[in-house]
Formats: sequence, C-alpha cells, structure tokens
Amino acid sequence: MREGRRLLIVVGIIATLLAASLVIAPPLMLQLAELRLYDTMLETRRTAPHPNPPVLVGIDDQSLFEYGQWPWPRYRLARVVERLHSEGAKVIALDLLMPEPDRSSPEVLQRERERDLVGPQQMSESLDSDSNSQRLAIAIADANVVLGYYMNFPASAPEVARSARLPASPRGLSISVTNVRVQDWPQSSGMIGSIPAIAGAAGAEGFANAVHDVDGVVRRAPLLLPYRGTLQPSLALAAVLLSSTDRAVRLIGDGESALLNWGNRTVELDRKGNFLLDFHDPAQPFPYLSVRDVLDDKPLAIDIRDRIVLVGASAKGLGDLQLTPSGRTLNGIEIQATMIDGIVAGTFITRPGWARGVEFTVILLLGLCATLLLSGSRSPLVLLALAIAVVGAYWASRTLLAHTGMWISPLPTMVVVVVVTFLLTVLKYGIESRKVSQRTQDLIEAQNTIILSMSALAEIRDQDTGAHILRTQRYVEILGRHLRSTPKYAYLDDSTIELLKRSAPLHDIGKVGIPDHILQKPGKLTDAEFEVMKTHPLIGAKAISRIIDRSAHPENNEFLDHAREMIISHHERWDGTGYPYGLERDAIPLAGRLMALADVYDALITRRIYKEAYAREKVQEIILAESGTRFDPDIVAAFVATSPEFYAVSCEFPDELLAHTLASSAA
Repeated sequence: MREGRRLLIVVGIIATLLAASLVIAPPLMLQLAELRLYDTMLETRRTAPHPNPPVLVGIDDQSLFEYGQWPWPRYRLARVVERLHSEGAKVIALDLLMPEPDRSSPEVLQRERERDLVGPQQMSESLDSDSNSQRLAIAIADANVVLGYYMNFPASAPEVARSARLPASPRGLSISVTNVRVQDWPQSSGMIGSIPAIAGAAGAEGFANAVHDVDGVVRRAPLLLPYRGTLQPSLALAAVLLSSTDRAVRLIGDGESALLNWGNRTVELDRKGNFLLDFHDPAQPFPYLSVRDVLDDKPLAIDIRDRIVLVGASAKGLGDLQLTPSGRTLNGIEIQATMIDGIVAGTFITRPGWARGVEFTVILLLGLCATLLLSGSRSPLVLLALAIAVVGAYWASRTLLAHTGMWISPLPTMVVVVVVTFLLTVLKYGIESRKVSQRTQDLIEAQNTIILSMSALAEIRDQDTGAHILRTQRYVEILGRHLRSTPKYAYLDDSTIELLKRSAPLHDIGKVGIPDHILQKPGKLTDAEFEVMKTHPLIGAKAISRIIDRSAHPENNEFLDHAREMIISHHERWDGTGYPYGLERDAIPLAGRLMALADVYDALITRRIYKEAYAREKVQEIILAESGTRFDPDIVAAFVATSPEFYAVSCEFPDELLAHTLASSAA
C-alpha cells in the first residue's frame, strides 16, 4: 500500500471514530444543530386532531376584559366547573395553581385586617380554607376534576416550595415497573399544589411540568415522575386515566427507553421518562371556548359531552406561553391537550431505544466506506456518491419522521461524511501538492544540472575560468536582491531573481564556438582574433534560441529567455560602445547589465593564466571609475553596498577548490 493512501486511511478511520463518539456524548453545538434539524423535519409532519379531541377553555383577554384582572375569586371558578359539569364534560382538568387561600374571601380579608391593624397577637386562628375555596371544592367534588401542580427541580430548590403531602392519584391507579431505572429520572425536591381543601375534593392531581431543551424549546414532556418513593402521573396522563375505568399502568424498559402500556395503548418514553410531542397542524387547532362564553347563560358553541376539558390561562398577559419547534408559542393547556391527544390517539413521535445503535453503526460503515473510496480513487464520481449518501440519509430520516413518527437523526451520518470528505480531500491536496513540489524541485535540479553541464562545455575549453560560473551566479543574485529594495527595481521578486540566478551559468556558453587557438591563447589577442572572440555572445544566443524553438512549450522556458538576454548583452556597455549591437543605457537588458559587472569583477578578483588577481580595493576602484561608461550607475551603487558579500563569494569558491573537487570526483 502506498504511503500516502495509508495515511489517508488512518486519518479517515480516526475521523470516523471521533464522529461516532459524538453520538454518545454530543457537544452543545451539535445538540443545537440536531434540534434545529429535527424542527425542520417535523414541519413536514401534519397530524390532525383525534376525532374526539380535548376541548380547551381559556382564561383569555376577552374574559379578563369582561370579569377583571387575574386571579379571580374562586366562586367564579366554581361556576366554570359547575357549568362544564352540567354540560356533560367527562373530565375537567384545571391547569391552575391555588396554593393559598382566596384573598378575595371575606374571611381572608378580615384576617389580613387583623394582622395589619390590630397586630399579630390579636389575630384569629389561621384559616385552613375560606368560603370561596370551599365553594370551589364543592363544585370539584361533584365533578370529575384533575388539578394541576408543579414539581420543583433540581433537588436544591428552596424548602419553601415543598409540600408535606403526596399528590392525589386517580382512584384505583396501579403502576408496575419492570427493568426501568426510575432513579435515573429527574428527582423532584418538592411540589407546589393547591390548598388541601381544594386538593382533597379532586378526583386526581397531575404535574403540569414540560421539558425545555437546551435551546429553550418544548419538544417533549414527562408522563411519569418519581416523587418521594412513588411514581406520579402528569396532568395529561391523570386526565386520561380518570376518563377510563382501566387504570393499570405498566412501565417496561429495555435499557435505552421505556414503554408505558395502558390498556391496548403503548407510549414510548425516553431514558428520562419523556415522550416527544406530536404537534398538530396550526390549520387544525383544538376546539376552543372562552371562559367568558362558559360563564354566560348562552348555549356553548361546542358539544363537550363525554370529552376531556382543559381549563387554563391563554391570555398573553398571564405569561403561560411555551416556545415550540414550529416557532409558535403555545399556552399550557395547548401543550397538555397535545399530550392527551397523543396518548389517546397514539400519535406521538418515537425515538426507539435502538436508534442510537443504528446511528452509531451507520456512522462507522459510511465513514469507512468514504475513507476507502476517497483514499483509493480520484474520480469526481466518488464525491457525487458521497453527496448522494448525505442527501439520502436526510431524505430517509425526513420520510420516516413524516409518515411513521419515528425519529432517527441523520445528522451524525451527515457529519461523518462531510468531515471525512473534507479532511481527506484537504490531506490529498496536501499530499499531491507535496508530490508536485517535489517533482518541480527535481525538475529544477535537473534543469540546473543541464545548465551547469552546458556551461561546463565552455569551461573545459577555457581552463582559466575555474569556478567562474558559480561565482558570477552568486554575484547576480546579490545584486538583484539589493536592487529590489529601491523603488525603481521593486518589480524584482524572488521568482525573477531566481530565474536570473539560474540563467547566469549560461552567459559564456557561446565560447564553445570559438577556436581553441583563440580561446586558450595565453597572450593578448590580435584585432582579428578579438573580432572572432566578440562573436561568442551571438553564438550562445543562437544556440539558446534553437533550444527554445524546438521545445514543445517554448512559453514555459522563461529562464532560457533570461539566459538569452544575458548571453547576448553581457558585453554591451552603458555608453553604447560595447558589442555585439552597441546598445546603450536602459536599452541593454537588466540581465546583461548585471552580468557585465559580475563578469568583470570576477575577471579582476581572480587569477588568470595571463594575469594575477587584483586586490579587492583595486577592483572596487576600477569598477567605480567605469560607472556611467561601462556599467549602469545603479548597479555600481548596488555593488558598492554589497562589496563585502562579493568578496566573501570569491573566497568561498576559489578556482583551486573547484579543481580539487572535480579531481576528487573523477578519482
């Protein structure tokens, strides 16, 4: 197996395992993303109410306008209960808290007057109840009423919120528990319920708590919660049980979830005792009556016979509003009605206990498949297949939720495909970039080798030049890097300087066309011989031009273009008296102007067969003297600024060292 593919597979497996671990312990960001995805999919599910759904009776804004601010005297609530009972309501569920005596009752007012005006020592005995509450208790006792209360969480809640009594359960209620760790469910620290005079008259009590997810949205609600060693039903479940003669409830667990069996119905709960709410289509709301209409003597607009009726606050000012997945706010009685309808009709969302195992398995399989496909193929069809897998997971989950109410999250599957694809694509790009970079470097080295080999042809025939090509190459680089610090030559970037440096060794390649008796003559050349010597720039430029013309991609030989300019112009002079064309000033290519100074400096600073080496001070003096005549003044200024570097290069690459190195290599 190739090293690159092995690395891709290892990274893909690690990414897959990390994504799988998110199923077990999802971070907050992933939880929020999954909840948003669930909400989006839930909008495609349209559940109509049961043929005989619960009826809502709301204390709404119209009622408050008619009868005054809340709370009302309890005799008025008693009238509501009496009217609903007389109209044939099977069960009346009061989603109202009444933990204190009615302050509008005469007894309570008298007691407060004694406390405030006479003093605590002269107060009458505490009232266990009051006439208004007693009136309500009588109405409740005559009807089939469930009272709501609230459980306090967590266990550190204030003591004042606790009650010493147990809530009243429906008569004959039995709850059997099999293989369910209810001790892992939320544990209440206390309850807030109605005063004993009212609670004692009710047929049952049920908690009205809902569950807010991490984003504050209500998507689930508990049906049973442990309290002081017993399991207590919710307001919705208590109302359903009170409406039935079958009050035997069985709670059976499988480790991941629990099934609540009641009669021929089965409700699936999660590990905390909650079930997912199946919210109705807003276009088909629950039947609704205003309390104002109930208190009137007119016939009710809705037949409530043999139906569960929920009474509670629906006015916006009373604050009993909950945010739901659709973005709508529902009041408490609408949440309770959704729960009741879901239990009776069997329309609720299920999250099977095996769902997590399925998600975990799919993540592993799809992550490994994505790893193998991406590591072994470069075809764009692989990315298309993975995109189809992501879309397919989303579509399958959406369809399953919309038509069966079963929730299997596609997010972990989508995450593993996206993460593995992204990581391996980036890694593959890095590996390929490294390979391309290595191939490019190999090509550059091969080109440099060819360049040095070509320039060596001239050196073999001109024994006195030695390490001339290496030194002049460095001189050109030094000058170029200094010049680019000036505004005029700011265009000299690293790439251009590198091309000039690589082209420099070819500047004297044309000497291969000069006869030996002229090229290797130890003495001064005659005028005729010098005219022949002056043709070497043309010979070299012609050779490079042929190489460029015969190349399959001549446009990619930029370094040879620089070399050709350098070859043909490095003997031109700033004042126009050079050869072969007599160019002057800026008409001379920069490559030629750079090499002109580098070539002369190297000729002066090193020993030749026909002369001794000049001292560095003498060399600098000669070059300065020819600034503006032979050399570009800007380049001479750059030379003066970098002359220590020039001298260091001349010492680093002496002719003797190169000769020794070549001799050792030959041996």
